[in-house]
Amino acid sequence: MIGSKRLSYTFRCYVRRLGLLRFPAILLWSLAAVVQAQTDDEAAKQPEVDSEIAQARTEGEQKEAIEEDIDGSLDDAKGSAEVTEVQRGLSAIWDVRGGYSGSDTDEREGSATKDDVWRARWRISGTVGVTPYLRTEVRMAGICSDIECEPNFVLTDYLPTTSSMEDGDITLDKAFLNWYRLERFSIVAGRMQTKFVALGGVYAKSLDRNTGNNTNVNWTDGVHFVYKADNGWASHLIAQHNAPEGATEVRRGPLDFEVDDARVSYFFAFDNKQRTPYFLQRGLDITYLPQALLKDGTLSGRREDYYGIVVRSSNRWPERDDDVRLRVAAELGYAPATPTRAAAGLAGVGDADGLAWNFVLSLMDFAPDHSVGLNYGQVGAGWLLSPQFRQNESLSEIRYQWRRSRRLALDIRVRRRKELERLVSSSRKQDKLDFFVRLTWSGTIW
Repeated sequence: MIGSKRLSYTFRCYVRRLGLLRFPAILLWSLAAVVQAQTDDEAAKQPEVDSEIAQARTEGEQKEAIEEDIDGSLDDAKGSAEVTEVQRGLSAIWDVRGGYSGSDTDEREGSATKDDVWRARWRISGTVGVTPYLRTEVRMAGICSDIECEPNFVLTDYLPTTSSMEDGDITLDKAFLNWYRLERFSIVAGRMQTKFVALGGVYAKSLDRNTGNNTNVNWTDGVHFVYKADNGWASHLIAQHNAPEGATEVRRGPLDFEVDDARVSYFFAFDNKQRTPYFLQRGLDITYLPQALLKDGTLSGRREDYYGIVVRSSNRWPERDDDVRLRVAAELGYAPATPTRAAAGLAGVGDADGLAWNFVLSLMDFAPDHSVGLNYGQVGAGWLLSPQFRQNESLSEIRYQWRRSRRLALDIRVRRRKELERLVSSSRKQDKLDFFVRLTWSGTIW
């Protein structure tokens, strides 16, 4: 455990540097004023509120039935801005995810290594419905493994590893205010979860944004605006704070946030999850990281803006929510400006490949509660945004899932990752075979 002085110092640094207390602060003050105004005339609008609550319950039940089919990974496809019903009073929930994983790697210099670990992640969250249109949520999350499990409470505005907090760490991965009108808009300010994934049945994969996936603990600090049009399309804008030491979600090198111009990054998305005869999901994402790309791979070299564009879609056949059905999902990503091949560690001249793609095929409920899926993707050395696909790699995966309910699921995965191009500093391509057996369990405290 960190000492009281260290905790105090960490907290002061957190308060001083954390982005959610910079540009979102103005929004929070505005929200407070709006809340006060709404509270004054809440009694006069109570019939309207009651009607909206009743409508929300019906819509929430319908959406939950849909999510039973589209979200095979439980919480892995739902972000903090997704509000399906009016929330009143206090509620608290918990979830635990853990299991055993191992890997067998043919290293670049010709040796072979084996690794295995028992790891678990736990999370406890509390939500307060302040008014019919305002809620706040705080969630504590921790990681424990057979390598390190000594509790260490940390508040930080960057990740100490490339993808997550370290084993033994406990932190807040949610602490936000959410002002919303159902079926119209939602504004989240603070520390949140942001997820834009291909809804692939067994899988919830993403080329650009999926915080808190697997047993990782990571998050987004900033503001998330959502506007929902009558035709089913939702428009998203995320303004995100990045600390000089790094981001709070996966951003791969040579992306760097040390300069002031890279401190705030932006994410724009348009998605539609209304069912049609041809689609369950359609989406377009644009990530903009100003002055974050080290073009030559060094701090003394050129800096450029980094862009990433992703399109995704998913569907199923036949059109039903139960019995045997086939799920298909795909993503295609492209980065126009990428690091040089030399900066990516590759031979040759010019820039690294900025193309990435991901395809998922799932057979759902081939037996009651049992599903299986296949995933294949390739990511060029210049694609630096995905939390689930590394740059310069191909990925092949098969996954079995037993999903007893929304609260309990068992996943078994076997995956192979292989480098697409050999690095100039190595004698061969890295080739890694890994697996996990993972249980996810959640429940309600009150």
